[in-house]
Amino acid sequence: MWPLTGTNFFPSRARCCPSCRSRTITVGADKVTEYYHAAVVCHLVGFDLALPLDVEPVRPGETEPAAAMRLLARVFRNYPRFFDAVVGDALYLQGPFFNFCLAHGKHVMAVLKGNNPALLEDARGLLSEVEPVDWQEGARRVLCWDMEGFTTSEGIEPPLRVMHTEETVVSRHRIAGEWVNAVESQSWWWATTIPAMLLSAPRLCRAGHARWDVENDLFNVLATDWHLDHCYKHEPNAIINFVLTLFIAFVLVQSFYKQNLKPQLRARLGLVALTRQLYIGLAEARLAAAWSGRRPTRSPP
Repeated sequence: MWPLTGTNFFPSRARCCPSCRSRTITVGADKVTEYYHAAVVCHLVGFDLALPLDVEPVRPGETEPAAAMRLLARVFRNYPRFFDAVVGDALYLQGPFFNFCLAHGKHVMAVLKGNNPALLEDARGLLSEVEPVDWQEGARRVLCWDMEGFTTSEGIEPPLRVMHTEETVVSRHRIAGEWVNAVESQSWWWATTIPAMLLSAPRLCRAGHARWDVENDLFNVLATDWHLDHCYKHEPNAIINFVLTLFIAFVLVQSFYKQNLKPQLRARLGLVALTRQLYIGLAEARLAAAWSGRRPTRSPP
């Protein structure tokens, strides 16, 4: 599957360009204008690697789904067989986006919230008459209501499948030197074109939650350890080129780490530690070349 998500890059209260978007934030007692770049990113899930495929800027005044469809047109052309379905948040539960994906032979799944009130009300009423199924996934217990044939989402051509889950997780927290069990509950609603004959309820639930992998395994990691939060040049093309180059480097290092290193070494050396070792080796090589006065040699033609 391929999750779509929107993200913001390089917020600044001083620098802006024609491609910047703006928002007003509160700093203390003052209202301040903040400028930032927004983009839609595609990311494959279901693999051991975090695999970002492409990025598309969201233009000023443009909606995220509009930029996503522009990105999809390119991704469908470049990676036609990489994935079978697109997963997104509630912004993508709309007729033009769903129909665009279906016209290209891809299923769609999106979070169902109050921005689609007719479908949500219809689903609440009908699913209340259905007996839920339940399963256990580690520390998470899931109650699931699942039904197909909903036609009350305006503008979406085929009937939709709606799934609702009530999920309970028991987690342990250390408070005042003692371990305390805490029970956390979550409620989720999804709408999708994927029929039950293709994907069971547990697998569909996992696919819906996998959308967060792009935040946890990609953006958080790149911002924390790979300087995604640093804008080297505030210019629209430079920003996209930097993000794409960072994606390529991140995938290459992950591939080397998972495919080339022995499990015994991976047990002692994390991905971040490997990245720092590669950087140190590069810096030492450059430093040695500078001190020696040697220039890179060219191979004879």
